[in-house]
Amino acid sequence: MSDNASLAEVRQYISDSKFAVLNYVRDDLAPIARSIGSFFLDGDDLFFSTGKDAAKVSEIAKRPRVSLHFEHEGQSLESWKNLLLVGDAELISPGSPEQQRAIEALSVKSPRFRERVARGELASIAIFRVHVREYHYLDFTKGYIPARFELA
Repeated sequence: MSDNASLAEVRQYISDSKFAVLNYVRDDLAPIARSIGSFFLDGDDLFFSTGKDAAKVSEIAKRPRVSLHFEHEGQSLESWKNLLLVGDAELISPGSPEQQRAIEALSVKSPRFRERVARGELASIAIFRVHVREYHYLDFTKGYIPARFELA
């Protein structure tokens, strides 16, 4: 399989995922893992939302390198797949064209996000763009060696 076909498969896995685990580092250097449900992939950028007042917003601003882990529920070991993305997160400027595009895409992907926007809660939402640097994809149907893609 070519790297492009594998990368397309990785992107489809993200699209098919309902949840992801966002990992970042706190001020005291403790690793933190938080589940997120509103995210979408756009090329090599992954967008996600969180509460504007969540501790992760200020923590990520200080240490923008994050990872996101995707793993579908109910898999058997023989067909196990999971994915880890590594990249640098950046808060999207409120009112920017990029924010509007992200709001539209997040609303399609996440009913909960769409409901929050409909209730007028946009001012309490922070949206991040993660420029993905690495994909680590494990697919046991193809053996036990993870595929790794590093991006420029």
